[in-house]
Amino acid sequence: MIEIVQNYENYINTIPELIGKSYYKAEFFMQKLGLKHATYYRKLKSKSFTHQEVKLITSLLFPEEILMQELQKSEEDIKAGRTIDFEDFKQKLRAKYNI
Repeated sequence: MIEIVQNYENYINTIPELIGKSYYKAEFFMQKLGLKHATYYRKLKSKSFTHQEVKLITSLLFPEEILMQELQKSEEDIKAGRTIDFEDFKQKLRAKYNI
């Protein structure tokens, strides 16, 4: 358990560097996080993002990993038989969007 906390702390400490190396500008993160300029930079400097903000930042920094996790989850769903027929899916969409 201590190792998990230490790894999380190390990750939090590297977030400013990861954001700096990313292709996105600070404005992008501010917009996605819903933070004002001063608040964003204060949190970045003090490394005081909430766990929800850290999750969002991580998904923005590592979209490939998120996609891979979703694909693995989908494969597991298929193997476990948690699927629906395409025609049923189309009917649900039509009902939802009144098409």
